[in-house]
Amino acid sequence: MNTMLQCIIADFKQRTRQQSYIVALLAMSVLTLLFFPSPDAQYQTLVINSYRGIYNSAWLGVCLAMLNVLFLPIICFYLVKNALELDRQSMTSELIAATPVAKHTFLFSKWCVNVLMLVSIVLIMLCSTVLIQLYYGESYQIDFWVLIWPQLVFVLPVLLAVASIAIMFESIKWLRAGLGNLVYFFIWIGSIVQTIESVSGIGNLLDQLDAEVVARFPLSQGATNIGIKVGDSLSPEINTFIWQGIEPTAAHFWGALPLIFFSLICLGITYLCFDRFSQQTLAVKQQSSWLHRTFSRTVGMPLDSFLVFFTQYFAFTRLLRLELKLMLTGQSTYWFIGLIILNIVQVFISQQLLMSIVLPLAWLWCVLVLSPLGQLEKQSNTVELMTYSKQSSRLQSLASYSAAWLVLAMACLGGAIRFLTLGEWVLLLQLIIAISFTVSLAYFCGAFGGTKRLFEVLYPAIWYFGPIQTALYVDFFGVNSQTSWQAGMPYAVTAMSVGLLLLTVGVKNSR
Repeated sequence: MNTMLQCIIADFKQRTRQQSYIVALLAMSVLTLLFFPSPDAQYQTLVINSYRGIYNSAWLGVCLAMLNVLFLPIICFYLVKNALELDRQSMTSELIAATPVAKHTFLFSKWCVNVLMLVSIVLIMLCSTVLIQLYYGESYQIDFWVLIWPQLVFVLPVLLAVASIAIMFESIKWLRAGLGNLVYFFIWIGSIVQTIESVSGIGNLLDQLDAEVVARFPLSQGATNIGIKVGDSLSPEINTFIWQGIEPTAAHFWGALPLIFFSLICLGITYLCFDRFSQQTLAVKQQSSWLHRTFSRTVGMPLDSFLVFFTQYFAFTRLLRLELKLMLTGQSTYWFIGLIILNIVQVFISQQLLMSIVLPLAWLWCVLVLSPLGQLEKQSNTVELMTYSKQSSRLQSLASYSAAWLVLAMACLGGAIRFLTLGEWVLLLQLIIAISFTVSLAYFCGAFGGTKRLFEVLYPAIWYFGPIQTALYVDFFGVNSQTSWQAGMPYAVTAMSVGLLLLTVGVKNSR
């Protein structure tokens, strides 16, 4: 027990001293303020049939719990998904592997620190909520119990599950990096639907609120909204009522048990998959498969010879070929086969499915290839070579951007050929704008964030709520073409693409 406590204290000190943790605490304080807009704000976060409770402790506590259950999992997962990676980066993994600390002790201490970090974020949000209640002044009576119990019953089990999933993903090799970030994003999307529709937990709480509002205001008209809803002149006026809250019941506690059991299962999988930083697998050189050798011989080598021949005459084209080769080196043969299949599907699928599903899938297929953009030279240990190169930094940046643009264009080649053949020049222009925006965003995130994770987290969210859900002001492609042009979105996306590119190139040149 003493060893475990020492591990928890040491790891907690190391991880809470990071700048990202301090920034996260400040960001969550600001987010809490956005969770509860002022009474005269143009948006609302929780509205029940055009009614919301006054900002008293009961309403703020339940609302904070609802919003935390929905949005904290996607925010906090990427904050704590570095428990094992920090030991690898700090070169202390071999020392830990050589110590007599048991594997279950080490992993449980890492999980405990994950939980402590997430709980500290919720505590900061609770303190901010108290200040918000006093600031808005709709009720000055502070009831700490009704503020805290929804966090204990609804939020804490979610935090336990997030902490377990984060350390489980780190222990599984193929989920450790960017693929794990994408997989977790879609897990979160699915969990939102399950949470809202569940017969216990938040779903049950929403039903109780809705029933109470209907009983107290039978003539109320409107829809229940949880999230962010921007009002307009046609929206009904938001009225307030005094809500005294509810008491926790056994059903609420029973609803938390599945998440607790799920956390235990994830910890068990973590124990089975964690290799205690074993380096033996790195020493063994794996032989390439028959598929890889065949693909390299029939596709890779001829394509490389073709590019060498056509890019040998100019310095920029030679640099472009090398950037493209550096970007594609290490990609799985199955990734290239998937790219070919997506292009074939783009040719034969209906135009509606092409724009709403297949082309967005092609962009998502390239996320892990584009995410190193902006810090690819750092990842490939070529910073010194690029610094002392005869080529200017602007030329290097342009070559890197163009290489990424070509990769994404290759993923959409079937759709582009189809638009050209059918004379769909507007759709072709939208495709070019979407590719440019994606590459500019990847370049910006890599250069400013210094890590691949920022793009791997941000882009799937924009991708899902934009082209997939066709939210007008997030859809950078314009699935509903006519509506998008009427709203001026292609012009705005073009301006953002150029702005992000110029800002990134300027900052990289100044370094």
